Amino acid sequence: MKIIYYGREHSHLMLFRQELAHVHLFFVFIDVEMSRFPILQESMDAFVRALESDSQADPVVALHAEECFEALAQYLIHYSDLFKDQDLSEDADYAEWEQGLEEHMAKLLDGDIDPVGDLGKLPLDKLDPEHLRDFLGWFVLRETTDADVLHAYTKALIGWADFMHAEDCLNKSEYLAFTQILAEVGLAAERTARVSQVLFHFVRSGTGLSPRLRGQRFSRFVEGHARVSELDKGFLHFNFESHGEKIGPVVLPQVVLDLIEVGDVFDVELGLRGDSWVMVDVGPVYPGCVYVEVEEYQGLEKLS
Repeated sequence: MKIIYYGREHSHLMLFRQELAHVHLFFVFIDVEMSRFPILQESMDAFVRALESDSQADPVVALHAEECFEALAQYLIHYSDLFKDQDLSEDADYAEWEQGLEEHMAKLLDGDIDPVGDLGKLPLDKLDPEHLRDFLGWFVLRETTDADVLHAYTKALIGWADFMHAEDCLNKSEYLAFTQILAEVGLAAERTARVSQVLFHFVRSGTGLSPRLRGQRFSRFVEGHARVSELDKGFLHFNFESHGEKIGPVVLPQVVLDLIEVGDVFDVELGLRGDSWVMVDVGPVYPGCVYVEVEEYQGLEKLS
């Protein structure tokens, strides 16, 4: 009988673990020899089975691991650089591709297609830590503003990394690379999810509009992806890189500003009423550790 231990504490994760509250340490006993999982899908399936067989497994991880891996598969298949060559070859017929896309979307609208959630035979070593940064800090935030979901997904992925390290499928340097990025982006994504959620209600409630501005017409609108360029007491400034200009000040409650960091990227619409910019609409908010200046970017290619 082999003992697989995948709940170890490491000093570089202690701050993150404390933020997540107590993480239960647990063992899983299985009646087979430990084996390597060179296929990414097999490694995730093995981790889910290990959780199901352990009555002491962290309930948050056990509840969300499979859901997390299905979402990760969606990201890797449709948005990462790992499957791009399978979508369209250089010699492909674009008319045929467009027709296939039309048929696919028609079936999707009719509810005839389930999302693809299997990575096939994708090798484990093709997964880069930057994929997980992009997954948590961009893809998941596009789908939800629920910080608890980000919290659960991060714990599930760290649990998977612990498990894979114990299985000798990730060496020490690989393991540290995955867990350090997960610790960094996990907390940042939870923070920006809270920002997005509270601003969504703030904008729609109308409570943020000063009485002196009510009834005044908007003279200008600006929308798109905007990076927070400056934070001050009671307001912030945005840099709309597509417009090449700095917009602000935008007045927000200090309790919200305390959650925002310089470099965060907002999917936002601003309107100029009188001499003041107000937030007209807001979508996802992404942490600055995911969005970097184009000339600084040395990471993975994102498809969209």
